Amino acid sequence: MNVNEQNEAMTTDVVRHVAKLSRLALTDTEIEKTIEDLSSIFSHIDKLKEVDTAGVEPLDHPTELLNRDRDDEIGATLSQQQVLENAPAVRDVYIDVPKVLGEGS
Repeated sequence: MNVNEQNEAMTTDVVRHVAKLSRLALTDTEIEKTIEDLSSIFSHIDKLKEVDTAGVEPLDHPTELLNRDRDDEIGATLSQQQVLENAPAVRDVYIDVPKVLGEGS
């Protein structure tokens, strides 16, 4: 599918449908911008399809980094007092954190 075919296929109705499936509420302006953005993305993908990759070995990762695993070893630990001294807020002997669940939870 070339860029012109994609632009024709990328209609307002298509974007509205995808937005609905994605549970996104888009304004008419956002839909038009999305059409432009997606057309640009698909155009870029078409350019990538033109690249000759014959003879190129597939990669399982874009870099050749190796994981540096180490054994878990018990080491020095912080005392309760040291932990509390580093906490942003403390209540009695506990770390005080903001409430994260609502009233009905």
